[in-house]
Amino acid sequence: MTIAFIGTGNMGGALLRGILAGGQPPGEVIATTRSAASAEALEAETGVRALALEADPDANRTAVAGAKLVFAGVKPWLLSETLAGVADVLAPGAVIVSMAAGVDSGTIRRAVPDHPVVRIMPNTPSAVGHGVISLAPDADASAESVAALTVLLEPVGLVVPVEEAQLPLLTAISGSGVAYFFLLAEHLVTAAVERGLDPEVAARTVAATAEGAGRLLADTPDPAALRRAVTSKGGTTAAALDSFAAEGLSGLVARAVQAAEDRSLEMEEENRAAVGR
Repeated sequence: MTIAFIGTGNMGGALLRGILAGGQPPGEVIATTRSAASAEALEAETGVRALALEADPDANRTAVAGAKLVFAGVKPWLLSETLAGVADVLAPGAVIVSMAAGVDSGTIRRAVPDHPVVRIMPNTPSAVGHGVISLAPDADASAESVAALTVLLEPVGLVVPVEEAQLPLLTAISGSGVAYFFLLAEHLVTAAVERGLDPEVAARTVAATAEGAGRLLADTPDPAALRRAVTSKGGTTAAALDSFAAEGLSGLVARAVQAAEDRSLEMEEENRAAVGR
């Protein structure tokens, strides 16, 4: 089974690397990138056949010809145009696996009307086998193809089957969510450095703390219980958490998630309108 990756940037590259790290995929993997330099680097790193649009404008068409799974990792505003450009060379029954936020399956089907669509939302930890991949098949995606895709993705991380209507929320929680943890880590490092800690020591300490917290959460997915376990009445942790509460952290997080979800829905509307022109 040939697997094609159209557009292998940050997210597509993370997913590809995670799949390869999980074992040998069941067939040839072909990927496309924009520049010749990135194609050369990707091929050298992963061993997959990588084609550059810079060198060959038909690279996407070459990659998808004969592929049974086509992972589309291009930017949302380019997705419909890119898929329409390869629609006539897609293999019969090829499944389109879209990683684009804010482009619903109906919009995708207008570009490739004869092919089932599965929307997924991975996150960048997929590159190291600890991702979260929300997965929403359309009505034409067979149970067999969804099962095969799920098996392919499981080494990459947690695969969460959802209804398509839930994807904007899952995008806000896990797709964008890793950046929230990185932002907190960034601020912790800054706070430590401002108080005199060596920058390298601060960065390594925060990274190790985040890794340890993540491992505890993986073993015990109850963050409230873990928080209580480390918080002694009147202690240092309680003082910090009281400060977070006084600054309205819970409301801030809720508003941030809502903002990301709303933006995903707005993008769907924008992309529907663009295709309808």
